[in-house]
Order: sequence, then C-alpha cells, then structure tokens
Amino acid sequence: MKTAIKVIETLKEAGFQAYMVGGAVRDFLLGKIPQDVDVASSASPHQVKALFKRTVDTGIEHGTVLVLLDGEGIEVTTFRTDGSYSDNRRPDSVEFVQSLEEDLKRRDFTINAMAMTEQLDIIDPFGGKDDLKKQIIRAAGDPNQRFQEDALRMLRAVRFSGQLNFMIEENTVHSIQRHAPLIHTIAVERLKAELDKIFANPNTQKSMAYLKASSLTAFLPAGHLFETDWKLYHPTGKSVYGWFYLLHKQNQPFSEVRDYRFSNEEKRLIEKSLELAKLEFWDQWTFYQYSIDQLEMASRATGKKLDPSAAKKRLPIHSKSDLAASGLDLMRWSGDRSGPWLKTWLEKLEKKVVYGELENDKELIKDWFLHEYHRHT
Repeated sequence: MKTAIKVIETLKEAGFQAYMVGGAVRDFLLGKIPQDVDVASSASPHQVKALFKRTVDTGIEHGTVLVLLDGEGIEVTTFRTDGSYSDNRRPDSVEFVQSLEEDLKRRDFTINAMAMTEQLDIIDPFGGKDDLKKQIIRAAGDPNQRFQEDALRMLRAVRFSGQLNFMIEENTVHSIQRHAPLIHTIAVERLKAELDKIFANPNTQKSMAYLKASSLTAFLPAGHLFETDWKLYHPTGKSVYGWFYLLHKQNQPFSEVRDYRFSNEEKRLIEKSLELAKLEFWDQWTFYQYSIDQLEMASRATGKKLDPSAAKKRLPIHSKSDLAASGLDLMRWSGDRSGPWLKTWLEKLEKKVVYGELENDKELIKDWFLHEYHRHT
C-alpha cells in the first residue's frame, strides 16, 4: 500500500483527486494485507503519464495506465462511466468524469465499490462497509443492470461467496437466476478463470451450492457436472484438483470438460490422475510411472493414505535415464539392431530394478540380460 499512497500523493500534489479502490479496500477492512492495490483518479491517462517517469499503457482506451514505482506496478484508472454493454461483458464506450461516486457506481458489488484516501479514510456510498460486517455479497445499485452490463459478475458473486465465506444477498441471487442464460455470452477462458478460483478457494462447497441454486449450471458448458456431491471435496489451493474431482466423482473422461481449453500440462495431469484413480492396487511400479502431483490428486480422491514424495524417494530409480545400462548397451551386448524388442527389454529391466529384484549396477544388469535374452531368443 505504501507505493499506492506515494502515487496518490503525487497525483494530489498536481491538483488531481486520487483514491485506492476495489478489492484492496475490501481486504484492508477485512484485516488482510492487500495484494494488488488499484488507484482511481480524476487525472486523464495522459496526465498520469506526464507525472511519472515509467508507465505502461495496459488499458489506456478504458483509462488505465500502469505506473511503475519502487519495484511495483500500480494501476491508475481515470474516473469513468461506462456506455452500453452490447456483448454483456465490456462497455462499448467509456466517458471520463470528475466524480468518484459516478466511478464507484459502475462497480459490481457494494464490498468492491468503496474507496480509501491516503489517510485510510473510507468513502462508502453504497453501504459496502456494512455488508462486509454482515458478510453479504450485494450488487452495487440495481443487480439486473449490473449483470446485464457484465454477465461474468454472476460467476464472480458465486466465487466471492466461497472466497470470503459470505452469503449472497437474496435480491442478488434472484437476479442471477433471471439472467443466468447470459453466461453463454462470456468467453470460455473467462469462465474457466473464475471456476479455477472457485476450486482453489477455501469454501468451494458453498460456491458450488450457489452455482446450482443460481441456475448457472444449466447454462455453463458441461454445467450438469458441477452439480455433483462436493461434501468430500477438500480444497488443496490448486484449481486443477477441482476439475479432476468432478470428473472422478462421476466417472467421466476428460473430454467432458475439454471445452474449457486447458493447457497441455493441465490436461495430462487430469487424464493421468483419472487413470491412476481407477487402479485398484498401487505398488512400486505405480509410484514410478506417475508423478507426485498425479499421485497426490488420485490418493486424495480415493482415500488412500499415502505420502507420494516419500514413496518416490524409496524407489531405486526415478526415470529410465537413471538406469545404469542404456538401450545402446543392450544392443551391443545382444549384437542385435534396434527394433521393437529393445523397448520390451528396457521395460523388463526397469521393472526388475524398480521392484528391487535387480541392483542398478551395469555389470549385474549385463549378466542378467545376457542370461535372460539368450534364454528367450
């Protein structure tokens, strides 16, 4: 916050209004240390750029400039009102204004529509401070208008319910139910980003209950899957576990949620964890074949008591490259060229070493291989 206060002081010395706004104010009032502190100001983007040596035009068409100061980046956005939202996501136009209250009117929820001075005084035109005390998520102003402007706000309300462990105010819930079909207009990448946060937050069960009660599940891609039983879900802080859990719980393949456009790494982690969770018996070869993350997710979901890191450490090798003998060695010892046989024998060797039936020593491996290879050819 110190850097944001320095930015505010510079803006005010130049004759402009400036305040901390948004989630940082909410978190400060909740006794948390704000992570990203945003500033709203009466200064235009060009006036902001003129006052600071280092800036980045992160969203200058919407009034936002990133000020780089003391090793931090502080977003400064000009007070504005938004035009119509033809795509139910972003304003078609913005108008810069000189009124803080006009700027706060366009924000999503009362708890995010507060501002704070550099002296830490709170400006709260919509009762956000009172809603924080009551632990309520309430739309700022008319909820119907807020959700028609930006349909993603409906999913954000659901996310905040679990992130903060708050209730969603009744009129706000009813408005989400009425406007739930608008969630179709939101890009799937934005939907996934919010769902990822829901799966990682400490009260996922509460958020998922609201997701169903709000009717959003009826309009989200693969929405029916989110209606599974979340009682046994214990958040790990990793969103990918939520996606794995809902598929594992309903015995569904990864393809059911592929519309959410996962990274290749996420896809592999989910698919391998689903494969692993179906294995009834786990042994050294299982621990060797699967990663620690895969073992952690599958063991958590299946109730297996396992320390994946310890299980991995006990293995004599952790990959094929750890073997004391290579494919070239097997070809040289056998006198045969490369072919399908090589993969078969390397796997036999791996298993022997992993199971502790053969010491990972080159001469011992050579003796074993020559004996077994000639016996089977």
